[in-house]
Amino acid sequence: MSSQVISFSYMLRDRHGEILDTSPEDAPVTFLVGSGAIIEGLESPLVGMPLHEKQEVIVEAKRAYGFRDEKMIQTIERKLLPVDELKVGDQFQTGEDHHAPIVRVIAVEDDMVTLDANHPLAGQDLFFEAEVLSRREATSSEIEHGHAHGPGGHHHE
Repeated sequence: MSSQVISFSYMLRDRHGEILDTSPEDAPVTFLVGSGAIIEGLESPLVGMPLHEKQEVIVEAKRAYGFRDEKMIQTIERKLLPVDELKVGDQFQTGEDHHAPIVRVIAVEDDMVTLDANHPLAGQDLFFEAEVLSRREATSSEIEHGHAHGPGGHHHE
């Protein structure tokens, strides 16, 4: 079975219609189908979508960022954190590895800090307006590396 590379643009809204995110006009998102680069609930519709036709795609929470998990909220001592200044809403990565979780500060009380490792969109249904701009066969190098190369994809030095 062949693999595809798809480039698309999008506008993401919440259930109230508020815009949460958009792709930059001059930089569509490019991904290798099946690589896990985008959420499952969006990838499947994009694969079958006609070129240059904007469509609404509703992605239920379970196929987007999953449901909120209260076990992902922890309170720890401020001195254990790698940053000096903290305020509610701050986000930081928990380790050097680029796959390390990102946590959000949800409370600061004296020398204790409460962190939430849930994705900010966990538990939410997502409403995309998406347009597939291009679709092509993946190169053997892209398949081997597990991601799209070139504009909008990953670049190797």
